[in-house]
Amino acid sequence: MFPKCPLLRNSTVFLLQVANIVGRSELFAAIFFLLALISYQRAGRKDTTTPSAWIFLTVALSAVSLLCKEQGVTVLGLCLVLEAKNFLLKPEKIVPVQSKNRISWTGHLLRSSVVLSAIAALLFIRIYLIGRGTPTFVDSDNPAAFSPHWKTRFLTYSYLCALNVWLLLLPSQLCHDWSMGSIPLVESVADYRILASLSLLAVTLTSCTLLARRVISHKRVRDCGWTELSRSFHAINSQGNKNLNNNNTLTVQKLTLFPTNTKKRPSNLLEWKRWGLRSKSSVLLLVSLSWVVIPFLPASNLFFPVGFVVAERVLYLPSMGFCLLVALSINSFRTKTRKNHAAIAVSLLVLVFSAKTVSRNSEWGTSRGIVTAALKTFPGNAKLHMSMGNILAQQGDRRCEMFYRNAIRLRPNYASAWTNLGLVLVNTDRPKEAEEAYRTALALKPDHLNGNTNMGHLCRLQGRWEEARRYFTSALARRPNLPTLHYFLGVASEEIGTQRDIEVAVEEYGLAVKYNSQYWEAHYRLGRLLASSDTATESTTTRNERLKKAFHHYQAAANLKRDDKRITNELETLLKLLNQTSEAGKNFNQ
Repeated sequence: MFPKCPLLRNSTVFLLQVANIVGRSELFAAIFFLLALISYQRAGRKDTTTPSAWIFLTVALSAVSLLCKEQGVTVLGLCLVLEAKNFLLKPEKIVPVQSKNRISWTGHLLRSSVVLSAIAALLFIRIYLIGRGTPTFVDSDNPAAFSPHWKTRFLTYSYLCALNVWLLLLPSQLCHDWSMGSIPLVESVADYRILASLSLLAVTLTSCTLLARRVISHKRVRDCGWTELSRSFHAINSQGNKNLNNNNTLTVQKLTLFPTNTKKRPSNLLEWKRWGLRSKSSVLLLVSLSWVVIPFLPASNLFFPVGFVVAERVLYLPSMGFCLLVALSINSFRTKTRKNHAAIAVSLLVLVFSAKTVSRNSEWGTSRGIVTAALKTFPGNAKLHMSMGNILAQQGDRRCEMFYRNAIRLRPNYASAWTNLGLVLVNTDRPKEAEEAYRTALALKPDHLNGNTNMGHLCRLQGRWEEARRYFTSALARRPNLPTLHYFLGVASEEIGTQRDIEVAVEEYGLAVKYNSQYWEAHYRLGRLLASSDTATESTTTRNERLKKAFHHYQAAANLKRDDKRITNELETLLKLLNQTSEAGKNFNQ
């Protein structure tokens, strides 16, 4: 059976635990995102007695959402869109044209000012606490960010926006890790993928133009006297129901709502009702599109680079707006066709996406399952081959070597893959090949933590203590608080054996038990060194103090490793040595 690799096993479990916790941040951010929207809607209602309290609650909830995920702050931008929606869809707040104060701006301006101030304050706090710089990441995480050509960056980021829209429309190609060449850079306008960017741009411009025309026309009607129009509608309905039933046309007279040359001016009551529904759906469509776009902006790479190419998790908040768009589309389809046709279309849509959800959930059941599914999507992703190699190594499967070599073939400068391959070669009794792999990894990245650590272990196993100490020292420069590195550096120094090296070993063992008090090997070796470090010039008091420290560490090792007879025997020998002097025996008995 292939021996398990402790370093691979420990790191894999650690990553799984972290992913389990971090993956919930989107859920918490979405919860507080929705609560902030509800609170803001409550602040704009006419029956609200304390609107200011609801406004400040909105700001507090958006701050909590921001703490869960940086996307959470975008709820304030969506609040501004909701404010515009409330302004456009509440004609009862508008008084007749003859009044001097046609529109009440106070509530809208107050709420908008508070929201804008909150956005500025939260951004300032973010910059102040976290720093002005962008996140630190490597070129494999976001290759476009490291491209020296602005055209490549612009074309790639534009395509990524179109790709994210496509994932919302048809999530057929999903992967938990899109890094390491999963999406090649768009370096030229001759790349066929630019058609996706152009299509998204065309759809965006067309939608914005149509929405702007409808919203502006809707506002023009409101400003020209919606209240008076409503009163006229009420009078017409109360006096002309009989005529309407006889299919007669009732015209709205004495209301100049559009210029006389406007061709699309509604001419009767039924057209006015249809026009009102279209205007309302236009404003709701604007809100839905804003809900898709605004939460996605922080992850779009358009304002600042982020540490990933595509991340499906950042589409969680925008997917809510996308669901609203789907609902509006279904409603529009239902009004233009038979209801049973709409019901059939909705049922098919729900069944298809439900099946995809069930299939995707089964892939997330195990680490091996999700990586296997990802490899089917992107077989050229070196990081996925590396992850599969780690999983197989943890399970003791010899095929892990094949996946490490695949990762190296796809990305020859992948230092971590070279390091893990070397560990596999050590465990399969191929030390020369392992040393070559480690040296390749360190040539690519001299300060690589696992590369230096594993190379130090290989030198330790071969008795090359000077080299082992050098590699352990290099690894400690990266992780100075790692107790195992201090322990093995102490072992190497102890094996070299000079007086100065023995002192270094005592110091390193002491640091190992300082950072991990349960490290019984470090306690044992430190106790043994302290018990045997006799010098001719040492005073009796110093000797007694040294022996008491040795006994303390021996006792700690014996308590942690009770079944080790070697520790028990040496502890009894030290006890006899302590009882040779009355002072030492007295202190020991205490």
